[in-house]
Amino acid sequence: MHRILISLILIFFGMNVWSFESSPNDKYSVSFNYLLNMNTQGNNSTTAINLSVSPSLIRNDIHEFGSTLSYSDNSVKNSFYSTSSTSNTTSISGFYRFNIPIGDASSKSPLIGYIGPQVGMVSIKNPAGTSSNTSAGGQVGLNMMVAQNVAINFHVFQFDTVFASETQLLLTQSVGIKYYF
Repeated sequence: MHRILISLILIFFGMNVWSFESSPNDKYSVSFNYLLNMNTQGNNSTTAINLSVSPSLIRNDIHEFGSTLSYSDNSVKNSFYSTSSTSNTTSISGFYRFNIPIGDASSKSPLIGYIGPQVGMVSIKNPAGTSSNTSAGGQVGLNMMVAQNVAINFHVFQFDTVFASETQLLLTQSVGIKYYF
């Protein structure tokens, strides 16, 4: 199974590992994203926290290759019945992003959009147990440059299809900071 996953990753991202040498136009970056969502309806209150870190290599300001480690905690509490349930999701994935400059690069806060696929592994822990499965999906986002080496990262939409006995779809959004080295 792992050989198939590795083969799919290499094919999916179109990486030629043997020619993956450093060039003067390469940039390295790391993004830290965070999302807190709290909702109260009647007797139910829901809290969701999503944290992620994404190191990457950007070639010629266009092609970005990287990985993401994320953790999500979802809690539901019912004050009427005094019950609560918690589920945790941990994932690691590899991604490719095609970076697209939006507007004038000389503006005060230039925008860089991105879109691309990702594949990885997801572990979901809930009261029924823990399951780990492969996943594949995509992402769309926007980096707003606030300094030469710092951007606000708006991870607008990410979807992951988790291939389990019952296929699941995970949808996430977050905002964070991206540092360029």
